[in-house]
Amino acid sequence: MDKPKPLSQEHREDFWRRCGWSPELPDTEREAIERAWDDESIEMAELFGW
Repeated sequence: MDKPKPLSQEHREDFWRRCGWSPELPDTEREAIERAWDDESIEMAELFGW
């Protein structure tokens, strides 16, 4: 089975924005959201209608 292709940065940022992310957040807050929502987590959330 092939490994899934990584999400584009644009796709990640669109999803993270729904979780309160923005480039203007302090680094620690922005990075916490980015760590919590990796590609696999984003794909699973979208699969279940997030």
